Amino acid sequence: MEFAIAEDEVWFSAFDVFPRTEATPGDDFVRGIGIPLSETEELHVSWDVRHHSVRIRYQRGPGVVVDVFRELVTVLTVESRETGPVIAMEYRAEGCGGRTCVETRPAFSLTDVLLQT
Repeated sequence: MEFAIAEDEVWFSAFDVFPRTEATPGDDFVRGIGIPLSETEELHVSWDVRHHSVRIRYQRGPGVVVDVFRELVTVLTVESRETGPVIAMEYRAEGCGGRTCVETRPAFSLTDVLLQT
């Protein structure tokens, strides 16, 4: 199964931040990006290239408000919309497929759809 990930320049163009390699135990190859949304809000997206997984964590102040983890991800990209950039991921498992979209403007919004195929 292929895991198509947006190039670093796409992330930078959308959010003015480059993804970075994260320190992880073992031999995992995890990359991530922290996107400041306001003085008190941050969106953190990390992906494990080898295991095709993605974690999306939205934090407001010291607390985590949303923490979504998906496996069997096939696409992680940034789409351009009228309201601003949207992080989109698609994932598949036997008999089902899903899509998660994260909007950062005008405010944080997460839509997650899972459908039987």
